[in-house]
Amino acid sequence: QAGLDVRRGIAVDDGLGTSDPAIAAIGECVEHRGFVYGLVEPGYDQAAVLARRLAGEADAAYGGSVLATSLKVSGLPVFSAGTIADDAPGEPILFSDARRGIYRKLVVQEGRLAGALLIGDVAEGPWYLDLIRTGAPVAAFRNALMFGRPPALAA
Repeated sequence: QAGLDVRRGIAVDDGLGTSDPAIAAIGECVEHRGFVYGLVEPGYDQAAVLARRLAGEADAAYGGSVLATSLKVSGLPVFSAGTIADDAPGEPILFSDARRGIYRKLVVQEGRLAGALLIGDVAEGPWYLDLIRTGAPVAAFRNALMFGRPPALAA
């Protein structure tokens, strides 16, 4: 009824503005670059950008959020972040240890980690998520990437 452009959600631009220049929108109700996230963390990312814009930082822009989920499925911990689809661009790196109940899939694209799926052992999930979000190059430790943070990078 407000006359806003609505697709799967209220359509917003990178400044989180709607089709009405007097209205901004954030959260689970918005569609940004074709995505409706439906999770709380992207709403926090959007709120931070909108707050900066409202405080006068006109060039503050929301470029989208890297989705990450950590949960238990039938008692088994699962962590997922970034792009992990079988048809995703990039090089999939797989590890499976059925005896220990561990499966890992990492996707490296253009020398950077683009996605991670961990089942069973999810301890390195936050580190992988940080690599995905920052876009840090992984070439120097690419061969050891599957096995977690190299000792030289341990904090």
